[in-house]
Amino acid sequence: MKTLILCILTNTVIGFIFKMFPRYGVNTLQAIVFNYFVCVMMATLTLGEFPIESNVYQNDWFPFALFLGFIFISGFNITAYTFQNFGVTITTIMQKMSLILVVPIAIWMYSESVNIWKIAGLLSGVFAIYLTNRPQKEEYEKIKQLPKWMLFLPIIVLLISTCIEATLQYVQLTFLAGNGGLKFTGTLFGIAGSIGLTAVIVGLLLGKLKFSFKNILAGIVLGVPNFFSIYLILVAISEGWEGSTFFPYNNISIIILSAIIALIFFNEKLSKANLVGVLLAVAAIGLIAFGSV
Repeated sequence: MKTLILCILTNTVIGFIFKMFPRYGVNTLQAIVFNYFVCVMMATLTLGEFPIESNVYQNDWFPFALFLGFIFISGFNITAYTFQNFGVTITTIMQKMSLILVVPIAIWMYSESVNIWKIAGLLSGVFAIYLTNRPQKEEYEKIKQLPKWMLFLPIIVLLISTCIEATLQYVQLTFLAGNGGLKFTGTLFGIAGSIGLTAVIVGLLLGKLKFSFKNILAGIVLGVPNFFSIYLILVAISEGWEGSTFFPYNNISIIILSAIIALIFFNEKLSKANLVGVLLAVAAIGLIAFGSV
């Protein structure tokens, strides 16, 4: 339970860090790239040695680290573009809706437990995520004016989130043991950082990006919780959590906690639909917990 709580907290913190970037004029790409190298440093501190070995490519899990490293940096750009065109609420919904795919995948691939309570909790969680982040009428009007091809962007965001969660579970259950989780996490962040650094250097040389130390500071602030948000998923799976239980708990709880923090600290008003969504999310967690006993 401790691992789950820490994973929820770190993921929630990440959301609000991103929310503060525009307020302080942080270049998100530069902050993200530096954040990945901070993640490698965190893996080093946690492991007690540099996690990326000279023969890292010989590990069975290396192709998956390479895949996730690419997904992390490319998926970020797609997600950021979706945020800009569809707004925070719709993009957040699609990110957290990954549980509608990752849960059936976990049940199918690993023969995880399934019952009526778990199914009811999952369905309640899906509705809760929508209601808690219900888009405003203005957002719908804005979307109607977008080119039709852009309507695929939220779906891509959903698939990216699903790929990350499903791949992490597969790698942990198939390849990792001992300190393997730290080495795998450090490697995938190193790959993502290297790809992103290339893009940043090109942008600086072409004059499309302007370097600022505040982007480095933002990357440090983001890197610490970001490292644990991924590593703790591996830890949770290694501790025996079923993906069909862990991911709904994680995603739904992040929605609840984010709504509460937004209400208390950012004075964001919750509509009746939002409040119903929060209550339904609590009920969803209860149902899943009951079905997992």
